[in-house]
Amino acid sequence: MFFKNDKKTNKNSVNTAFKSTFIFWGVTLFINALFEMVNNRPLISSSFIILSVGLILFYSTEQIANYFNKSKV
Repeated sequence: MFFKNDKKTNKNSVNTAFKSTFIFWGVTLFINALFEMVNNRPLISSSFIILSVGLILFYSTEQIANYFNKSKV
């Protein structure tokens, strides 16, 4: 009921967005941890900012990938 297959979604675009968001969060958290070890304070003090930027990145990457995938057809 909750997880119905949606014919409108492009799985390639969603997978590209997942990968880019995962890489962004991984690199950001790694740099933040290194910065906190060296300077005893994080570079980005709010985890809400990291979450928000990651979600914005996900949706924008999905839209851009949809545009490029539809223009190929």
